[in-house]
Amino acid sequence: MTTCDQRRSGREAGFTLLEMVIALVIVAIMVATAMPLASALVQSDRRSEAVRELADIADALQSHWFERAAFPATLAEGTFLGVHLQPGVRNGGIEDPFGQGQQYAYAIDVPNGTAMVWSRGENGVDDGFANEEFVVQIHAAVPGLKKTWQRLRLIVELLADHIESGGSVAGTWSTVRAAIGLGAEFDFDGFGSTFDWAESTHTLRSAGPDRTFGTADDITL
Repeated sequence: MTTCDQRRSGREAGFTLLEMVIALVIVAIMVATAMPLASALVQSDRRSEAVRELADIADALQSHWFERAAFPATLAEGTFLGVHLQPGVRNGGIEDPFGQGQQYAYAIDVPNGTAMVWSRGENGVDDGFANEEFVVQIHAAVPGLKKTWQRLRLIVELLADHIESGGSVAGTWSTVRAAIGLGAEFDFDGFGSTFDWAESTHTLRSAGPDRTFGTADDITL
């Protein structure tokens, strides 16, 4: 083979320096184009995860209140996580996808009967509940009223049967409650307040969401 043939054969077998440079430039352009797209997809996944998990947490907090007439002190509390909310892998259900390993921010407003949960958002900084995009607010009045009316409906039926059969309704609510066959948990409404029984009028009252008798949100049976 001649020298000319060898050079031609070498060019056919490999890349020239110029071809390699062009290839590297093309690869660099493709990577630079793909990185923002990949980042956008990751952020989109995190947003979807935050929305889904916050909705699950809100439902679980309502369930916790319905059972205990109180919100948990923290999202990791044993009466909440694993009971009303499934924790997921390494408690992932309460881990903020924008929080770099931190839990969702959580606060309880006892006077107003609300709980608030929020994500730090795409900037990864806790700007407060009022300034974040991904937030949920749970009102104790929702599960509290549900449980109160659930108990009152049962009480009405049992009281009616008890009175019709000549049973006594004298004394405190605890006395009457025991007489109609209900357990001690029926001393309380869905907000954790004791029912008030008026023997003379056969009237049973719940203090309602504000837990104070004599206000507009009292529930009277």
